[in-house]
Amino acid sequence: MSGNLYTRKMEEMYDTISQQCEELNTELDKLGPLAKQMHLLSSNAVSSAARAGSDGNAFRVLTQDIQLLGDDISGSINDSQLLIGTVITLASELVTLFSHYMDQINCEHQLEDTKNGSSNTFTDTDKQSIIKEINYHNRKLSQNIGLLTSALDPIGVVVKKGEYIAIFSSVEAANAGQYGESFEAVASMLRVLVGRLSQQSKRQQSLLRDLSEAMELQSNQEKLIYKW
Repeated sequence: MSGNLYTRKMEEMYDTISQQCEELNTELDKLGPLAKQMHLLSSNAVSSAARAGSDGNAFRVLTQDIQLLGDDISGSINDSQLLIGTVITLASELVTLFSHYMDQINCEHQLEDTKNGSSNTFTDTDKQSIIKEINYHNRKLSQNIGLLTSALDPIGVVVKKGEYIAIFSSVEAANAGQYGESFEAVASMLRVLVGRLSQQSKRQQSLLRDLSEAMELQSNQEKLIYKW
């Protein structure tokens, strides 16, 4: 009875991990539009600085920083997209592998009832092969989750930089005379985009923490399951 309880719980864990990976992928997709908006903002900032002539020299430097923010976001997106694809595949394969493992367990119980020793030996071998595959996928999934976390870490730095650049842009806007309104429009939009990016980053980090905790829980449960 305890074995059935453990395996049901393990099956739920694998399903949960797979769902969390899909949810994380959905959240990561929201970074793309933010990067595009940041690049568009930098283009608008360049135009505003150009119209201001020499009065826009200081602001022009800030436009370069805004462009770099967009580049940094795009870099994290590219890295994370490659990794999340691998993470989703591994999580999905784990669900399938554990389903196969359960099939072998059920088959083993049936063979025990029929006392078929030779077939039972074959089933044990097949079961151990699946366990090795599950362990391998678990290790690879944990590794890729760690890599994904590292790939998204720069987003937090981008948020801090963006907040500072928005402040400096507002200062320049206050000193730009007739061009101040267009400079302030850029600063205002930058604050909005950085705020959205901050919220998105926090959401992604929260999902990653939940995913890492789920992996740790299933690792502990795994030690109970595969000792049979």
